[in-house]
Amino acid sequence: MPRKIAVTNLQASTIDILNVIRQNASAEYQQMVPKVETEKEVCKVGDVLYGYPALANQFLNQLLNRIALVRVRSAVFNNPYKDLKKGYLEYGETIEEVFVNIAKVREFSVEKAEEREFKRTLPDVRAAFHIMNWQVQYPVTIQDEDLRLAFTSLNGVQDMIARIVDSVYTAAEYDEFLLFKYLLIKSISHGVAYPVVISPTNYENNAVNFRAFSNLLTFMSTEYNSAHVHNVSPRSDQYIFMDAMYNAQFDVSVLSAAFNMDKADFMGRLHLIDSWSTFDNERFEEIRKNSDMIDPITDAELEVMKNVKAVIVDAEFFQVYDNLNKFTEKYVASGMYWNYFYNTRKTVSFSPFSNIVAFYAQEAPIEAPASFTAEIDTKSTGENATVLTLNPQNDNAGISGGDVLYSQGQAATEAGVGVQPYGAVLMPPNSAAIKVTATMAGATYESAVNIDSALEQGSTVTFNKVAEPAAAKTRAKR
Repeated sequence: MPRKIAVTNLQASTIDILNVIRQNASAEYQQMVPKVETEKEVCKVGDVLYGYPALANQFLNQLLNRIALVRVRSAVFNNPYKDLKKGYLEYGETIEEVFVNIAKVREFSVEKAEEREFKRTLPDVRAAFHIMNWQVQYPVTIQDEDLRLAFTSLNGVQDMIARIVDSVYTAAEYDEFLLFKYLLIKSISHGVAYPVVISPTNYENNAVNFRAFSNLLTFMSTEYNSAHVHNVSPRSDQYIFMDAMYNAQFDVSVLSAAFNMDKADFMGRLHLIDSWSTFDNERFEEIRKNSDMIDPITDAELEVMKNVKAVIVDAEFFQVYDNLNKFTEKYVASGMYWNYFYNTRKTVSFSPFSNIVAFYAQEAPIEAPASFTAEIDTKSTGENATVLTLNPQNDNAGISGGDVLYSQGQAATEAGVGVQPYGAVLMPPNSAAIKVTATMAGATYESAVNIDSALEQGSTVTFNKVAEPAAAKTRAKR
């Protein structure tokens, strides 16, 4: 079971800190470093430590491990969206999220009982895997001079702790905020959220829309999640994200009434975001250059997000876990300084089974994209079949994207080709080339070229929209 680390505040004075460190240090440290009783004796500790690097190293290790680490591990949970994290993952680095869709229904028939008696009815079980994908390090250096200056006043040690820790936990806290914002922008701009168009100025009517969809989410539906499974979001699981400027146009009483919550409960579930259409890409530039953990937020995605005003999201949408929070240290004798490294690892993902609704200004587009591109990212050939996997690139930002589901069409069945919903195409030897169909955001697509076992890994296939189904037409202005 994942856990959250309790928030702990540093209450001890400098004298208390020095004596606790001495109490838990080695016998040599206790013999050389005196116990502190008064303010004047603080300087004596500094004189001893500054003259003995080995003792100074013990002091700093104890200081960071026993005091600073407590503050850092508490502070990383103090981002505005901390209540949406799922906790600390003790073991492993992969989370399997399993969703069992509701069972199918059929009529009772005595005549069909015999043929049904031993027939298997498999449950509709879906799975999503969330993998540890954020591994970063925050370095900080402490020089000998910093240690000496820490003992020149009564609050010197506390000030040094604050200086060391604040530079680390403020960075970690800000990055975690950006990661939540990153998830929202990436998912919404690519159609994971159900789009609702509202007026940019008619706030009374918009409040009615908020209430309507908050009510609708409490009923079982396949409309409001990208996997299109039957799911429900009780009012207690609904969270509201709003643009800070847009939120200022509403009275708290109006909004709390719109979501059928009292003011206190509503304020606990309301999260403001600075701006939907900006992102600090520069912050993660070095990470993007040296790893594939994170992609930049593009101008096209931010352009789509300009029209977003508010989002209602299920608490389970965010699959964010802490995998590691650890301080390590190294003394560099040649430079007479200590290097400290705060390492943090996280799982940052979202659930395709959870409901999310995004509200857009009137000018927001609501049509499904005219086409999308899929890459054949793997190809394996065996005695019984050649297996191709189609991975949709979905690189065109638009609010009507979402999951691509491939379908077993009549042509595939007649050719003996198996098409799995998530892109695996199984082609027996000598099977005919076929056109594969798919659905996305309620629209139907067909591959522009025939797909056969001759296609190579890395090649791309374009899927064009061939029809406008009724489901897509329901996504109209409310």
